[in-house]
Amino acid sequence: MMMIDRSHAGISDVAGTLPSILSIDGLKSVDSEIRILESRRVIEDTLNALDPVTLFPEIAHPRLFGLLPADSPQDQLEKAIDKFKRRLQVEQQSSSNIVRLSFSHEDPDLAADTVNALADAYLKRRRAIFDIPRSPFLASELARHSDQLKSIEGQIQALKSEYDIVDLGQESLLAANQVDSIVQRRRQTQERQAALQAEVTAAKKRLAALPERVFDFREQSNQTQNDDDRNVLLRLELERDRMASQFLPDYPPLQEIERKIRTVRQSMKGGDKPVFNTTREVRNPSIPFLNNHLLTLEIEQDAVARQLDELNRQHTVAVEKVGRLRKAESELRDLERTRSVMEDIYRDYAQRTEAARAEEEAAKVRFSNVRVVQPAVAPATGTSMAPSFIIAGLVGGILLGGAAGVLATWLRQVYILPHEIERDLGVPAIASFSDTDGELVSPGAQQELIHLAAQLRDHGLDDQPMALIQFVTANDGDGDAIVARGLALEFAKGRGLRTLVIDLCGDGTGQLAAINAGADGETDGGAGERLPTIEPQGTGDLEALPSAVPLLWVSRQATGSALGSLRTPIAQSRQMLERLNQRFDIILILSPPIGNSHLARRLSPMVDANILVARAEHTRAPVAARMRDSILASGGDIVGLVLTGRHFHIPQVIYRWL
Repeated sequence: MMMIDRSHAGISDVAGTLPSILSIDGLKSVDSEIRILESRRVIEDTLNALDPVTLFPEIAHPRLFGLLPADSPQDQLEKAIDKFKRRLQVEQQSSSNIVRLSFSHEDPDLAADTVNALADAYLKRRRAIFDIPRSPFLASELARHSDQLKSIEGQIQALKSEYDIVDLGQESLLAANQVDSIVQRRRQTQERQAALQAEVTAAKKRLAALPERVFDFREQSNQTQNDDDRNVLLRLELERDRMASQFLPDYPPLQEIERKIRTVRQSMKGGDKPVFNTTREVRNPSIPFLNNHLLTLEIEQDAVARQLDELNRQHTVAVEKVGRLRKAESELRDLERTRSVMEDIYRDYAQRTEAARAEEEAAKVRFSNVRVVQPAVAPATGTSMAPSFIIAGLVGGILLGGAAGVLATWLRQVYILPHEIERDLGVPAIASFSDTDGELVSPGAQQELIHLAAQLRDHGLDDQPMALIQFVTANDGDGDAIVARGLALEFAKGRGLRTLVIDLCGDGTGQLAAINAGADGETDGGAGERLPTIEPQGTGDLEALPSAVPLLWVSRQATGSALGSLRTPIAQSRQMLERLNQRFDIILILSPPIGNSHLARRLSPMVDANILVARAEHTRAPVAARMRDSILASGGDIVGLVLTGRHFHIPQVIYRWL
C-alpha cells in the first residue's frame, strides 16, 4: 500500500512552500512507484538476493543442444532479467493506492519467495532514491550568495565615500537647485554689469560735455574782519536803557555804562582802520558730482566683474558636481539592482535551506510510507494463459487485418469505384466495365454500352450530336480499344449510324479482325447500307476498310496518314476531320497513350469530346490527374471517364463503404 506523503514530488513540504497534492497527483505517484518496482535495478537486486540459476535453471544449460557451452554469468544475468520481466506482473488495484505484485513460476514457494525478495529490494532501493540530502548544497550556495551580497554592500559604501554621498536623491536635488540658483544670480549680475556699463558711458559723455569753470557771482565789501563796535554799542545801549528804568541816573553802574558807550562811539569815529575789498568766483558744482559718481560706478563695475567671475567658477564647480552625481547614480543604481536581485536569491536560498533541513529532520523520524499489506504466499492452484493467448491472437489477427485493410485503402493511389474518380478528378464517370479482358458481350456490359452511347448522342454541341470522339488513355492495355469496338458496334448495329474507327495506335488490322470475329455469329445477313471502301486520294489521306458489320469501317495504316503525323499542320488535320465528318455519322479515334505521344493532346481541341479511359486497380491517381490536366490545357473538352477492368473481390455491397 502506497501512502502519499511529503516524500513524493508535488506534495507540500514541511515549510509549506510547495502546492498541496491533488487526488490525481496521488494516482500519478502510485504509478511512479510501480515504475520503480519494474525497474532493472530492483530486478537485478532481487536476482542477486536469489540465485538466478535457481530461479531459471535453463539459463545455465549448454546452448545449441549441447554443442556450445553455457552463457557467461553476465549473459545469464541478462537472460534472467528478461525472463523475470516477462513473468512479473505489477498492477494497481482499481485506481487505488494498493499495488499487487505477482510472479509466475513452476515452483509456488519459489514464486512467493521471489515476490518477497522483490518487495525488500524495492524498499531498499526506494530508501536510496529518496535519501538525497539537499541542505549541504543549499547551505554552501547560501554562504556563497551571502559573500557576494557583502561584497556588493562594500562596493556601494565605497562608491558613496568616493563621491561623498549621504543620500543620493537629496544630494542630486540640492546640486540641481544650487546650479539653478547660481544661474539666476549670474543672470542678475550680468544685467547689473550691463546697466553699470551704460551708466559709466553716459556719465563720461555728460562729463566731457560740461565746462571746467562756471562764473557764479562777484562780491566787494569794506567790512573789516573782527569789527564788532556797533554790536557792542547796541548791547551797551540796551543795558543802559534797562538800568535807567530801574535805577537813578547817579547809580554808579549806570554811569559806568554811559562811560563805555562814550568810549565806543569815540572809537567808531576814528579813521585809522583799513578798508578791504573781496572778489569770489565759484567753480561748476556738477563736475565734482559727476566725477564722484563716475568713480563710484567704476568701482562697482569692477566689483560686479569680480562677482561674475566668482559666479562662473561656482557654476563650473556645481555642474561638475551634478555630472559626478549622475555618474555615481548610474553606478549606484547598477549596484543596488544587483543587490536587490542578490537579496531575493539569498532570501530564496535561506528559505529553501531551512525547508530542506526541516525535511531531512522529518525524514529521520517519520515511518515508511509503503506498507506490505499481505506477504507473498504460494497459490493453491496454478493458472494457464494458453486460452487467453489463443483468444488474444485471434482478436489481434482480426484487428490487425482490419487495420491493414483500412491502411491500404487510405494509402492506395489507384481507383476501384467510379465515385472515387468523380471525387478526386472532378470528372464524371460515365461508364464502368468489368470484363474488358475479352469482348463486351455480357448483358451487363451491353447495357452499359447502350447507356454510354445514349449519353454521347443525347448531349451534343449547338443541338448537334457528338460526331468526333477521341479515347484518351495513360497506359497501354487500359481497355480503350475494347470499349471503342463495343461502342462502335452499338452505334452501327444498334442505332444504324455510319461509324468509323480510326486506330492511331496500330495499323487497324487488329481492330478489323476483332470486329469481324465478333460479327461471324450475327444473323442479320449483312443487311443495311454498305459504303464502298475509302481509298486514299492523295498523299497522307486516310484509308478505311469496311468490316463484316454493316455501316462500320476501320482505318488502315492510320499512323502513316496525315492525321497520325505530328508534322501535318493543324489546319490540314482539322480539314481532314471535317471531310470525314461529312462522310460518317460518328467517328471514334483511338489515340496513343498520352504519356507516350503528343498526338492525343494535339487532336483534343479538334474533336467534339474526349473520353478518358482508366483501368481499375492499375491507373494511378496522379497519372489520371496529369492526363486530365493535359487535355484541358490543350483546349479539349472532356465528356467523362470510363473505368475498365473492375474486379469484385468482395461482395459489391461492401464496396460502397470503401
